Amino acid sequence: MSVYFSSDFHLGHKVITDKYRTMFPDRDSHDNHILDKVAELTKKDMLLVLGDMIFDSDDYERYIGELSKMPCRIKLLMGNHDSLKLYRQDVIEIQAPLFSYKNMWLSHCPIHPQEIRNRLGNVHGHLHFAELDDARYFDVGLDKNNYEFVHLDTIKDYFRKI
Repeated sequence: MSVYFSSDFHLGHKVITDKYRTMFPDRDSHDNHILDKVAELTKKDMLLVLGDMIFDSDDYERYIGELSKMPCRIKLLMGNHDSLKLYRQDVIEIQAPLFSYKNMWLSHCPIHPQEIRNRLGNVHGHLHFAELDDARYFDVGLDKNNYEFVHLDTIKDYFRKI
């Protein structure tokens, strides 16, 4: 099984392409690009999305329908922009908002530096283009990773080097 990480899909965000991701001509192009990336994964893959996956938009049901067709297992740590409707569906597994995985803290927002103790670091999203000047943090957000998902081995290799 391959494990991939990402965050900040912002599916259904009304102005995502007007203000933030201007390389996409419109919201549908943006959202379809992300859904196409998920569809490239296989039934042997797991995608951990560290928050801000789906807004509560008019297209919420369409996104759930599209995600239900995906071949991979999807786990979500709820972010500050995720729809609370996600708790009432059975397509995406909802994970605790902060948990330890492979000796790393996973969260949507970066955690306080003192809380990293006894772990390799903090894998997170939320920051988009902002930077943290601390090597103990690894941002898996789409904006930081050229709209690609990050393989678990890439993250483990990063933390081994620091």
